[in-house]
Amino acid sequence: MASSLNTEAAFEDCARVLTPALMAYFIRRVDPVDDATDCVSETLLVLWRQRERLPANVDEQRAWSFGVAKRVLANYRRGKFRRVALSEKLRACLVHQPAPGHQLGAEVHSALAALRPKDRELVMLIVWDGFGVAGAGALLGLSATAARTRYSRARKHLRATISS
Repeated sequence: MASSLNTEAAFEDCARVLTPALMAYFIRRVDPVDDATDCVSETLLVLWRQRERLPANVDEQRAWSFGVAKRVLANYRRGKFRRVALSEKLRACLVHQPAPGHQLGAEVHSALAALRPKDRELVMLIVWDGFGVAGAGALLGLSATAARTRYSRARKHLRATISS
């Protein structure tokens, strides 16, 4: 019984610390942004269900949690793709136009959109979510060397795209 209470307390501490970072992760990746809270909730639910596997080290907890968040995001995107396809079939004449962002944000998002999906995710994990290159690469299933190479190429591409 005491072990279960310790596990629950460790989970609550982990969730309290990671929830703002997870929210930021999803806000930058889901559209509409209001869906970010649902994605965070889903991530926390998965983490709760697997709380017995919670790593003791704070950095490992963060990496583990972001790995779960990555899978939740993939599920969200698959579901969204299905919903959008159905909506387009039902409303073929209606075209959704996203609200224009401010100039710098739109330019950055446009440059990021030009990257390959795995490279874009690597850049976002490093720049926006505070992971190191090797750690972000590990989350994406890349070796540290491959992550450094991809990140370097992605940065050059972004610089060229944004400065032109």
